[in-house]
Amino acid sequence: MSTAARLEQTSVQLTAGGSETIPLQIRNDGTIVEGYRFEVLGVPSAWTSVDPIEIAGLYPGTQTTAAITFAPPRSAEIPAGPLNFGIRVIPTENPDDAVVPEGMVEVLPFLDTTAELIPRTSHGRRGARHRLAVDNRGNVPVTVRLEGADAAGALDVEANPPSVTVQPGHALFADVRVRPVERFWRGPDVTHPFTVSALTDETTPVLLDGTYVQEPLLPAWLPKLLLALLALLLLSAALWFLLLRPAIVSTAQDAVAEPLQEANDRAAEAAQAAQEASDQAQQANNAAQSAQGAAGQAGDAATEANDLVGNPTLDDLVTPMSQRLQVNAEAGQVGMDFFEVPEDATLKLTDFVLSNPQGDLGRVEVLLDDETVFDLALENFRNSDYHFQAPIVAGEGARLSLVVRCDEVGVPPAQNPPPSACDTAVLWGGSLLTPTEDSDGEDSEGSEDEAEAEQVESEG
Repeated sequence: MSTAARLEQTSVQLTAGGSETIPLQIRNDGTIVEGYRFEVLGVPSAWTSVDPIEIAGLYPGTQTTAAITFAPPRSAEIPAGPLNFGIRVIPTENPDDAVVPEGMVEVLPFLDTTAELIPRTSHGRRGARHRLAVDNRGNVPVTVRLEGADAAGALDVEANPPSVTVQPGHALFADVRVRPVERFWRGPDVTHPFTVSALTDETTPVLLDGTYVQEPLLPAWLPKLLLALLALLLLSAALWFLLLRPAIVSTAQDAVAEPLQEANDRAAEAAQAAQEASDQAQQANNAAQSAQGAAGQAGDAATEANDLVGNPTLDDLVTPMSQRLQVNAEAGQVGMDFFEVPEDATLKLTDFVLSNPQGDLGRVEVLLDDETVFDLALENFRNSDYHFQAPIVAGEGARLSLVVRCDEVGVPPAQNPPPSACDTAVLWGGSLLTPTEDSDGEDSEGSEDEAEAEQVESEG
């Protein structure tokens, strides 16, 4: 190594706003004349300097000294605490032989706390509110206690919050509420001075003077306003009874006379038309009673005929029906359940409720024969219902199938032991149309024969 460098002092303490210098000894152990330049590492170059910044030539076997000066400004931006630093000494001819002596500089803490009361003077009848700004211009956090006082005892001064902790370079606000101990209804304003103190354990308290101007509960302008309103009310009443009311009554009578006569004429015409309509309604009522009697006789005859023929009713043909199809399949398997429409029947499907209570993952299909009704991913629903205005019709022998492919079995919370298979179901609903015994071909032919025999006997 052709260069040696050493700090005469490896650690230093200084206050922000002050300065400290450390000598740096450089020795040329090489065989040629060497120059040197310096770089500061680890601390801001804005407040660290090297004098001289370069050494032009140092003969072999000789040494020289440079001065390292630290001068941090008194600012909240310079935090208190130790900082490690290094001075890189770079030889001009042999830059690979650079050396870096290291040390430590500690910036000591300092406190600088200010406060401001906004506004200084307030007005109010029942109290007022001020804002207290606490500014920390030091380089360490500070806790400030806020206390209010009134020497005369006429005010309650309260700070909220009672204490604040302010970081370096920051400001916080607190509310200062001022309330008078006694209130008065009338009279001149009363001025109350008070003070607010910002206290810390390490610094001198900051005292802020404020003033609260207490106003009476009844403002001075209120009686004048009441008198003015009373005078305006009396003037309005006089104008109404003397000028406006007679003019309005006369104009209203003139405006209503002609429309009132027209309304009377129209009322007479309406009464005559109502009398004529009443006569017509009486005639229509008599006709309706006659038609109702005839309809009753026809209904009795239809009932007798229906009893004779023995036709089935709609309730005998249509049966509401619902059934649950359920599949339990293990992971990686496909399961199926189905319902087949009975012989000589027709199924009308109107409602489907799909259920995935475990939160399984996979795929579910609802098929009517080879036609897909639903094709859903299990992870997209837990319960899902569908209702159709126009029913899905399936004839005899049609198969309604539920096909489930289980990819991953869901694990419901608090279920112990957890399920080992997917659990998927569909509840379908609709109506089943089935023929009655009277609709059989042989019975129908027998009924026709009996009807023909009765007709022949009647004609004979």
